[in-house]
Order: sequence, then C-alpha cells, then structure tokens
Amino acid sequence: AHVTFGFPDLKTHAKLCVVVRREGKSVRTYCHIGTGNYNPNTARFYTDFGLLTAHREIVRDVAAIFHHLTSLSQPPRLKHLWWAPHTMKNNLLAAITAEARAAKAGKPARIMARVNALTDEEVMTALCAASEAGVEIDLIVRGACCLRPNVEGKTTRLRVRSIVGRFLEHSRIWAFGNGDALPNDKAKVFISSADWMPRNFDRRVEYMLPIENPTVHDQVLEQVMVAN
Repeated sequence: AHVTFGFPDLKTHAKLCVVVRREGKSVRTYCHIGTGNYNPNTARFYTDFGLLTAHREIVRDVAAIFHHLTSLSQPPRLKHLWWAPHTMKNNLLAAITAEARAAKAGKPARIMARVNALTDEEVMTALCAASEAGVEIDLIVRGACCLRPNVEGKTTRLRVRSIVGRFLEHSRIWAFGNGDALPNDKAKVFISSADWMPRNFDRRVEYMLPIENPTVHDQVLEQVMVAN
C-alpha cells in the first residue's frame, strides 16, 4: 500500500478507484466512479450509485486525477469529468444558464437534481434566474436547503422535496433537459460526489461524470429521478 497525503488545503472527497488487470498478453484498465464512500458500514444504510467502466477516455480522466493528487503536476484537462476545485462549478452554472436560454427561446426547459445540501449562493442565484426565465426546476434535497421555493419573482417554477425513507438517500444526480422536456434520450445526466455547497466546489477534490451509456442514462433518469 502506498499512502499519499494529497494537498493540505483540499479534502479529497471524490470516490474513485482504478484497477489495472492483466488479461492474456495485454493489460486493461477499469475504473469505478461512485457517489458514496468505500465504507462497509455506511454501505449498509446509504443509497448510492456507482459506475464500473472500461471506457478508455473516462479511465484516462480518472487516472489523470490520481497522477495529479500524487505529484506536483499541473491540474490536467479532462475530457469527460468535470472536477472541483477547477471546472465543476463553472460548468454547472453554464448548464443552468443553458436551460434558461432554452426557455427564453420558447423550448422546453427543465432541471432535476438530487443532492444532500444546497447552500451555494452562486448556484442558488443561477437557479432563481432560470426559474424566472421559464425553466421548471425539481430539487430533491435531503438535508440543508437555503433556497425557498414559490417565492414570487424568484422561484415560482422551483419545487423542493426531501425524501425520508428506510435508507439514507446519498447519491448526487443532476439532469438537464438540453432543449427538450425531461425525460428524453438527449438529456444531460450526471452523477457526482459533490453537494451544491461552497466547500464542495472550492475546497474539495470532487468529480461530476456525464452518463452517456444509453442503458445507464435511462436507468438513472427514468427509474430514479422521474420516480423521485
């Protein structure tokens, strides 16, 4: 085991695993990208998502994050993953703004998200602007939520729910209509390790992964988010 201490100013909160496996005369790399901790105790009563993949570009992104965390290299440019504290927040704000532009253009526009907490002011401001632009917004926030729904002139198209059940709802899932009503096959769907909080965006190593596999995309969007 090789233990590395990472960066002193950042908590490594992303849940990533890379496995290099010899298969015959070649070597193949897999990665697991999860929304929850690799912890046998919490796994018994948390609900989380995990994607196991051999997708070369995704594997390359995850490996690049590991190389960055274990060296003094510059933050890498990733092709698929958005990550904090570098690209995640700006890309999230851009995705919210894109839905607002679609609504102003008369297209169907909707945002659905499931997080543990919503406290970031910039994200809440963007959601307010999107709501008033005509975007339908459904948020499932398990814990702290600093954004009030149904405020005239601010959040008239925004709804907030909290699910309390047998298991602790812990997975972070974000979905954007991408020019059409949700659910749809072209919707932008993500899983993430991050909640919508300043500490997650600015002071932690987090990831946000777009779900592009059609089967997994439909499972996350239709079986989970629509049901929620």
